[in-house]
Formats: sequence, structure tokens, C-alpha cells
Amino acid sequence: MGEEKLSSLRLLLVVQLSQNFRSGVISPILSLFIRRQGLTITQIGLLGTAGMLGWLFFEPLSGVVADRVRKKYMIVFAIISSTIVYAAYPFAGGIWQFALLAFSMSSVLSAFAISVKAMTAELLPVKERGKTYGRYLSVISMGGMIAPFLGGFLAATVGYTIPFCVSVGIGIVGLTAVLMMKHDPRPVVEEPKVEDTSGTNRLMTGPFIGILAVRMLFMFNLLFHEHFLPIYLNESPNFRASEADIGAYMDVARITSALSQAFLGSLIDRVGSRRVVASSVGLIGFSYLGMAYLGGMPFVYALGAFQGVFQEAADMGMMMHLMGIMPEGRTGMVMGIYFESENIGGMAASPLLGIVYDGFGPVSSVLSVAAILVFNAALSVFLVKERRSSKIG
Repeated sequence: MGEEKLSSLRLLLVVQLSQNFRSGVISPILSLFIRRQGLTITQIGLLGTAGMLGWLFFEPLSGVVADRVRKKYMIVFAIISSTIVYAAYPFAGGIWQFALLAFSMSSVLSAFAISVKAMTAELLPVKERGKTYGRYLSVISMGGMIAPFLGGFLAATVGYTIPFCVSVGIGIVGLTAVLMMKHDPRPVVEEPKVEDTSGTNRLMTGPFIGILAVRMLFMFNLLFHEHFLPIYLNESPNFRASEADIGAYMDVARITSALSQAFLGSLIDRVGSRRVVASSVGLIGFSYLGMAYLGGMPFVYALGAFQGVFQEAADMGMMMHLMGIMPEGRTGMVMGIYFESENIGGMAASPLLGIVYDGFGPVSSVLSVAAILVFNAALSVFLVKERRSSKIG
């Protein structure tokens, strides 16, 4: 790897670390903050839909733009814009204001997510990519391990405004790092294309469509974990978790995730993505059964440790599989379509989980997520396949 690429990869790590930290500070308290403004669980589910609309509309566009402009400029725009949105949250008080903020945040972060992931794919070495990517993610996760506990602790002791102020300040660190990056070549004007008879540059292949379907269903887990689980832990008589308790639970998950990432990257290099994705998604599903019927914060912390490892395994396995099947020169578009599958899954998951939570009870929503994940694990066995390359002679 060239020195310029290595330096840029390190700075990109700082950018992602700062973004991970600032979002981690907010993650345990955002839904509780909104809940305290008098919104119902169904309304909070609709806010999740408003957030998914931003991703839905702008991620495909960001994917196309990322292949045609400097990704560095897109990251700068996203950091500045998201900082403004974080600063506006403490002043919101109604569902329409929160919906506008959720839509605005996901809209600007679509540019961040696409450009950062595309640049990461360009900068990672091909040899032992899983090992390198695992260590890269491990550093990012370790840097943000204390963020959820910090957010929960600050909210419980000095109020909900301070965590948003912390997130605003951390954005400046990421902005400084991205301005120092050197690797971001100008897009090359495409020459007239020659028909690709081998199919190696074709985008909508079977393996690509398969990973899109698996990722789409996995969003039920991610949306539940982000929007509904903090409320469930806080309001369930089996747990009665405080903001600090919820932050600690999320920190435990982050710690085990960070500690396992380097190992998981090497494991994926050895055994392949399919086995890792199928087993981890299924085990997460079964873990929610325990949350539905058991109680006590010690169990929650143990569950957080377990889920941290296997949620990271699922995420990394899917992303490594995607990097292995994407055609060259189309990283932005591939990431755009991949994240669009997340948006479609999230658009369905958020309102459905809210309706189940309010209509059939909190335990029913937990069991629904468990059933969907177990089904998705079985589905991934058939859909997560390596891309076939045509060889002559």
C-alpha cells in the first residue's frame, strides 16, 4: 500500500471514530428523550420511518455522486450538516419537529456513509482484507466504547441537552481529520464501454441480489435495537433499567464487538462470509428469546456481551462479502444500492415493530424480531454465495 493511501486510511479511521463516538453518546438517550416529550411508541416508530425516508431518497443519489465527485467534499458536507442537526434536537418538542430532524439527519448522513464506505473499500489492501478490515473496525469501536455510558450518565445527572452538545463538539475533530486527507483523486471521465461478455463488471448478479435480501431483513434487528430496546428495558417490570443502565448495556456490547473484530476478520478470510453470516444472525435471534422471558440487569449485561460479538460478525460478514463481489470502479453505486436495501427493510421494520409493540405488547415485539432473525439465518445459507467468474481455457 502506498504511503498516501496508508496515511489517508489512518485519517479516515479518525473520521469514523469521531462519528462513531458522537452517535454513541446519543444512542442510549435519543428515544427516551423523545418519549419524554409525550410521544407514543407508535409515533416513535413513525419517526423511524421518517429517518429511513432520508436514507431511501438520498443514498442511491449519493452512490451515483460518489463515483463522479470527490468523496472528501461529501464527507465535509455531511459532518457540518449533521452537527447542525445535533444542535437542533434539544429545541424540538413535537412529532413533526422530530420527524424533520430525523429525515434531515439521515439525508446528510447518507452522503457520509456512502463516501466513507466507498473510500474504505478503495483504500483497503486486497491481500488479507478481512484481517486488515477487522483491525480497522476494532480501533474505531474501541474509541467509541465509553460513548453510550457517557451519554446515559450525562442524561441522568445533568440533563438531556449536554449529550447533544458533546456530539456537536466531537464533530469538529472529524472535520479536521477529513480536511487533512490527501487520497481523493478526481473522478476519471469514463471512456466508451466495450461490452463485457464475461459478466465480471455486471452489477445485478445473483450474489449481489442475495446479500441485499439478507441485509434488508437484518434491519428488523438494527431498528429494534436502536428505537425500541431502550424503551423496553426502561419500562419492562423485569428490568426497569435507568438511562445509565442502558448506556452500560450498550457499552458492554461495544466492548465485546471491538475485542472480537480482529479475530472475526481473520475468521472470515478462512471460512468465508456465508457461515459467519448465517450462524451469527441465527444466534442473535435466539438471544432475544432470553430477553423476552428472563429479567435482571446482570442478564442484560451478559446478553449485551453476547450480542456485541455476533452483531459485529453479521455486519462484517455481509460487508466483506459485498467487497468481494463488487465490480471495480463502481464502489459508490454498489454501496448506494446496498444501503438502499437497508432503507427498504427499515421502512418496513420501524412502523411494524411499533404497531406490534403497542398493539400486542412489548414481549410480542421481541419475539417478532427473534423469529425474523432465525428465518433470515436460514435464508442466508442459500442466498449468500460467492460471485462466479467466467474463465476460458
